[in-house]
Amino acid sequence: MHVIYRWPVATLTQAAAAERPVTTRLDEAGLKYAMLSVYYAAAGRQFAISGAPSVVVPPEIAPLPLGAALELLSDDEQRLEQALWLIIRSTGIRRSWSTERCYPAEIDRYVDRSAQDELDERRRTYRRGAALFAACLTACRNADRDQFDALGAAMSAPAIRTNSGFVKLARLVFDQTPDEYLEEMERTSRESRRWQAARQRIGRIEDEVGIEIGPYLEKLAATAAYESFIELLQHREGRRPPTMTVYPVASVITQNTDELWTSATVTTLARGDFDTLYAATEPANWHIDNDVIKESHYVSDPLTLAPTQTDLGNSGTVHGLLYEEAAITWGRGSAQQGSFTNVLNVSRRAERGGRHEDAFIDLGFSLCRSISSDVLWDRRRGGLMLNEGYMRVRPLGGGRWRITSRKLLRFSDRTPYTGASGLADFGEMLNYLAPTALSWWVETETYSLGQRTEHDLDLAPSAPPAASTSEDGPE
Repeated sequence: MHVIYRWPVATLTQAAAAERPVTTRLDEAGLKYAMLSVYYAAAGRQFAISGAPSVVVPPEIAPLPLGAALELLSDDEQRLEQALWLIIRSTGIRRSWSTERCYPAEIDRYVDRSAQDELDERRRTYRRGAALFAACLTACRNADRDQFDALGAAMSAPAIRTNSGFVKLARLVFDQTPDEYLEEMERTSRESRRWQAARQRIGRIEDEVGIEIGPYLEKLAATAAYESFIELLQHREGRRPPTMTVYPVASVITQNTDELWTSATVTTLARGDFDTLYAATEPANWHIDNDVIKESHYVSDPLTLAPTQTDLGNSGTVHGLLYEEAAITWGRGSAQQGSFTNVLNVSRRAERGGRHEDAFIDLGFSLCRSISSDVLWDRRRGGLMLNEGYMRVRPLGGGRWRITSRKLLRFSDRTPYTGASGLADFGEMLNYLAPTALSWWVETETYSLGQRTEHDLDLAPSAPPAASTSEDGPE
């Protein structure tokens, strides 16, 4: 199966294509360092942080400048495309009357300015249609019937009813046409039962994606505009669209700086069939095409780490223990990374359903055992205090899916008795980097869902070779 998500080659400037170096072996550590740097540099990320330790990081993990990071990524087309979309969705739209450009100048080598202007106009069009739609759902959530009715009348105007953004979002959120949605609005306003059901449905969406319905729909509209723009470019070039597409929509990063735990919630718009998504979300396949997870397979016991298989199908509930090796890179050198081996409790509940709208996947995980970790020169048992979260796949209209991934992470303090504080505290170094690193971690897992479909995965992956107990032994 073909990959997923790429800027058509025509959008790269001739200068970038001419200057792109030819390499026979990609520098994996450098590419991962560059991706982490792009996440750090991307403007407009939505953080909810009290304090600022994650904003200024120690020199050991200082990111690359954005231009240098993109130049390094130009060796890897797939990562370059992901970095460009991150920058674009993190940047506001240029005002229609302004000549001042909003996108960082560093991307001009890779996306020419005419393409940037065309994309901005499409984003602007979609936003117009999405704005009233979002305001209407917000009024419903806030139980403001008068405003809800007034907005419904405004949405009936032909300019809004036929707007690309409204058409696409009505399908993605409620699997309805604009006319069907407007008719539903009239019935909802008259009937208390429908009014309450609509508010509950909006509340469920907000709880899942981690932000209010208005900001979420604005981000979803931007993603839909970008998707349609890429499809237009593919059509112009006569290229067939990929089998599966994955577009991150929103990332919400929260850090508690008293306890230094960090959570990341990433919402993604995907298009593909259920069986493909089921195989891609299988925990034993997490390591495939993943920048952070290096190995994942089921074990029968968290101490002996004896490999085992889990009986899989595409419906019902599965529980198991998953051995996982993960590494976070912040430089080119072999010592400039943190690696962790863990055992996770995992569970998955899924239903294929007879119809697209009935299918779903619920996957949860939590830390069972933190085996060992390496950070710079320091190797020891343990290393993680928290590693838990979930992935939920829900059907949307138009054959698409909303994938919501949430991870909560807390690294242990490696120097609890030194008396150092703030940036001088080496022991908390990774927790300072966590908002950036965790955003990258969760989004790379999302991208890998589509990338690993190239491997024609089986629903029941084979067991790995027999593994011995960790050299550190039981804790």
